[in-house]
Amino acid sequence: MPNNASPRHVHVRTHATRRAAPCAAGTPAASGTAKSPSAGSTPAPESNASSSSAGDVPAGSLPTTLPGPGLLLIKILETRGLVMPNGTAVAPGGSTGKDEQQMPFAIIEMDKMEVLAKAIEGNPNNGVANWQSRANFDISRPCEAVMSIYMPGPNRTDVPLGVCRIRPTFTDQKLEEHWLPLTTMDGKVEPLGEVKVQFVFRLAKNKHLAVEDFELLKVIGKGSFGKVMQVRKKDTGRTYAMKIIKKAHIVERDEVSHTLAERNVLTKLQHPFIVPLKYSFQSAEKLYLVLAFVNGGELFHHLQQEGKFSEDRAKFYTAELLCALECLHSFNIIYRDLKPENILLDYSGHICLCDFGLCKLNMKEGNKTNTFCGTPEYLAPEVLIGQGYTKTVDWWTLGILLYEMLSGLPPFYDENTNVMYKKILQDELRFGDDMSSNAVDLLKKLLNRDGAARLGANGAQEIKSHPFFAEVDWRKLMGRKYAPPFRPNVASATDTSNFDEEFTSEAPTDSLSEGSQLSEAVQQQFQGFTYQATEAIAGSIAAGSMMGAGMGRADVSGSYAPQRQAGGMRNPR
Repeated sequence: MPNNASPRHVHVRTHATRRAAPCAAGTPAASGTAKSPSAGSTPAPESNASSSSAGDVPAGSLPTTLPGPGLLLIKILETRGLVMPNGTAVAPGGSTGKDEQQMPFAIIEMDKMEVLAKAIEGNPNNGVANWQSRANFDISRPCEAVMSIYMPGPNRTDVPLGVCRIRPTFTDQKLEEHWLPLTTMDGKVEPLGEVKVQFVFRLAKNKHLAVEDFELLKVIGKGSFGKVMQVRKKDTGRTYAMKIIKKAHIVERDEVSHTLAERNVLTKLQHPFIVPLKYSFQSAEKLYLVLAFVNGGELFHHLQQEGKFSEDRAKFYTAELLCALECLHSFNIIYRDLKPENILLDYSGHICLCDFGLCKLNMKEGNKTNTFCGTPEYLAPEVLIGQGYTKTVDWWTLGILLYEMLSGLPPFYDENTNVMYKKILQDELRFGDDMSSNAVDLLKKLLNRDGAARLGANGAQEIKSHPFFAEVDWRKLMGRKYAPPFRPNVASATDTSNFDEEFTSEAPTDSLSEGSQLSEAVQQQFQGFTYQATEAIAGSIAAGSMMGAGMGRADVSGSYAPQRQAGGMRNPR
């Protein structure tokens, strides 16, 4: 066991009385449990196209490769036959056809980018609504677009009507037009109405991106590595999170391998509960990672506000995280730093796992690694003992996280780190009276100090099969077809109120780096950093989403959290 040591890659957190903890500056109190959709719209093509018959759906699976990165333009033309969940026909726009409070709207989501589209006029006599709403998406890999149709409701309780999925062929300049039938949010085929859409893919000019291609909007995080900024891509208007890393700083701290690991992990993955990397590029002084932007706040922030979660809510987050970790393990990657700070909530309340700097790659079954890293409260016994560990450390951390969500604190927490290490190795687990027997049993098996006997040692399916998850339809979960139990309180998809005002009040500038120029030998370490995905990820899991949002201009949502400094203090609760 480490003695009075605080290694560089151990993140220290502190806890105070949880209910006394204030909200972060500039962050509104989160509230609401119902889904409510997103924001914005931008121009799409005006062109003639051959129309398919009603009910036709773009056939076939997604292509495995793209001819190159480009822009997908989607236009909603009209809807007809929309039906409320109680079977009542929708009269778009009310008796006049122009009442905005009775006008349907849609969220178009693609690769964690979201756009709000609104109908502009309805015909109450035949139920047809005219939309003429347009959206565009930066495309760097094949993925489907998911369109969810809603009717406005009171107090952020907008009523979901149905969903359809668009699978483009990604053929350059091929304009397609279809009537698509809506299905229920959980995929059941029922007569819920139809939506008429056009879409076309346009190849981008073959050019390397640079920071000048983005408008810097706000600082949303800082660390020893540099800054994280909210940015807008100038040619498409899409909003992203840009992590700007100073090469000299990571060279000085011997962090090059961890930085490259983060980039390499993200290029391998396409998963509904993992942050997608859109682009990466570099200058002589800096590295740039461009990721989907999410603004629902850290899971830690929400846990801090509420003290603990209900078992159903904790189960929902644990199930989605389990799927994310299973994906990482399938690529022989150990995450090693699961904690509430590295989990963000997206617009609708689904989780997004981020910050992959401590991942260990090339960890095949049975392989062990010895690096002492992670967060003290979450360190597995085998990490403390220093005898090597395998993928099963991630199942230990999943158990610690579940316990913290259910009780408010990790099971072995102590303000004295070395005392906490002893507790992790020796103390008996204690459970509150409000924990169900299934939750207690799962926690005992995930927090087995023998990694080889720990639940999940033979794969994630062991955990999925536990009675705690008996009611979970994993296919439905992966399709993001469960309504999240909680929706973050954000005004729009570009709202930064869930980020610390200390950062967002700062002027967004990409400052010049000071210091001597890096040698050619050092620059060689960053060779191949530039990334613009143009093909599907082998074995990856793509899933559509039905994501909520507030009202506003064309916006996106995804997932990203600024990396915390090693040894940085966790906000008290």
